Amino acid sequence: MLILYTKNGDKACDDLKDVFEDRRLTYEEREVSDEIFKEELNGYGVENVPFMVDPLANFSTGNVEDIIDYASEYAF
Repeated sequence: MLILYTKNGDKACDDLKDVFEDRRLTYEEREVSDEIFKEELNGYGVENVPFMVDPLANFSTGNVEDIIDYASEYAF
């Protein structure tokens, strides 16, 4: 399952979650206000959100367009 690190109130995160919901894409959201998820995100060498990880494919990206493209392909 895709993991999406987000932050409440962040426009890019909110817009991305809307796209996922509109396209009925399955993902697990990890809100970085939770210190555990923030530490996980930092473990990827990243501090900015949104950030997506596909642990099965060893793929990650913080580029919104790449997240949408990857998630759309992943859904099929």
